[in-house]
Amino acid sequence: MELCPLIKNILLLDSEGKRIAVKYYSDDWPTNSAKEAFEKAVFAKTQKTNARTDAEITMFDNYVVVYKFVQDLHFFVTGGENENEIILAAVLQGFFDAVGLLLRGTVDKKEALENLDLILLCLDEIVDGGIILETDANVIAGKVASHSMDAGASLSEQTITQALATAREHLTRSLLK
Repeated sequence: MELCPLIKNILLLDSEGKRIAVKYYSDDWPTNSAKEAFEKAVFAKTQKTNARTDAEITMFDNYVVVYKFVQDLHFFVTGGENENEIILAAVLQGFFDAVGLLLRGTVDKKEALENLDLILLCLDEIVDGGIILETDANVIAGKVASHSMDAGASLSEQTITQALATAREHLTRSLLK
């Protein structure tokens, strides 16, 4: 028996069942085609439900799947058949709320694709190797925002440095003519 709850995967699919962001933490689906088949089957089983206000729970192929929909996005968290549904629901809610905070309340496919880097960082902050690290949306969003600010600062400094180097090069050419 496992001492620590383990997450098998976290899925973010669009309204047609296609991948937006997915992360697998288990070898239960060894190939990409097996993963895609699982995603398609889970989507087909859950698409007729109304999981817009509260998370719903279902058993699927000996896995517990907790899911929630908003706009044209479908959020899923999968655990083993003996996992605690409340813990899986807490992970789902943390992911759902953190994405909402990072996308500034506009949670739809277009915004998700434009901010895919933030969503993938969000997944990394929530679960590592199947082990749950954090479920508090404010903490998750704060860590993701600090990562993106650090990366953005060095990128903008690099851009300024490149611009100065280009200006220096043009000035040197014009003086040598």
